[in-house]
Amino acid sequence: MALKRLLYTKATLQRSSSSQYSTKLQQTHFFYSEILSSRDRKINKLKDIQNLMYKKREERIKAYNLINELKERGLSNTQIIKEIALQTHMPYGTIHAWIKYDGSPFGRRSNRIKYNQELFYILGALFGDGCAYHWKKMNKHIVIVTGEKEFIEKYADKLESCLGKRIKGYPERSKNVWHLKTWNIELYQLFKKVRENRNFLSDIMNEGDHYYNSLQFIEGFFDAEGCVKIIKEKVRKTPKICLDITNTDYELLEIVRNLLQKNLNIEARYSIQKPQIGKDGSYRKTAYHLRIYKKEFVRKFFENIETIKLKGEKASLVHNWLNNGK
Repeated sequence: MALKRLLYTKATLQRSSSSQYSTKLQQTHFFYSEILSSRDRKINKLKDIQNLMYKKREERIKAYNLINELKERGLSNTQIIKEIALQTHMPYGTIHAWIKYDGSPFGRRSNRIKYNQELFYILGALFGDGCAYHWKKMNKHIVIVTGEKEFIEKYADKLESCLGKRIKGYPERSKNVWHLKTWNIELYQLFKKVRENRNFLSDIMNEGDHYYNSLQFIEGFFDAEGCVKIIKEKVRKTPKICLDITNTDYELLEIVRNLLQKNLNIEARYSIQKPQIGKDGSYRKTAYHLRIYKKEFVRKFFENIETIKLKGEKASLVHNWLNNGK
């Protein structure tokens, strides 16, 4: 009898201990699930705030861009303010300050882009080797350009004259290239706009000195996508020179060809490289080569365009060819 009572008591204690452990475990799970749930709610709230800020910024940029469009239509300041407030629900005071005090939604004046000739070098370089990226997580706008060290340093010099501050490039040694990142929403918006609307590029070129703006754009694009080809043949004592600008965007090359023709009276011709599979197994799109062959055109190009692609032995060979080997 005593043994049975002892076994019964032991079993009761085990069930009680197991029940208490289970209850504590449930309480612990509930406690941590509440913490995680609270954290998720805070994260979602922050995301909602970021999305709202992004929408407000986009709305402000839309309103700012409307100012110039309405000015071109000849509307008075009062009419512009009423029209923008109606379309975007922006406060009257904000719009009035932008018009009267040359304000903008892009931040401080020190971060504003100067629409000078160097800006068109920047745009030409970006059309060749650049990209615009919106980092949604941090709501940051980035413009990145990639190329050889000398190209990135020249790009940095031009960019400094537009932004008023120096931004340094950095190397990616595994690929033997350099990059330069610009965290500037105004440059991001401008590059995105001219890329989507090529007519807008022509419009802003015409606002200043179209001739020099065009030359800067050609120079930037050639530094990014052009090359000086040396054609060696047995029958030639002095190698022939050809300028080659390559891109997969035919319409973009047409802009460059027309600028060369209009501003420098240089004629360039096309050749087409059919799509193919590269050595690394990747698919290569159709590539268009815009080429300049005639000596008089090559001479005029180098007289007006200061490219980084003419250096070292190539510079000597070009000089010999242009001067008939002398």
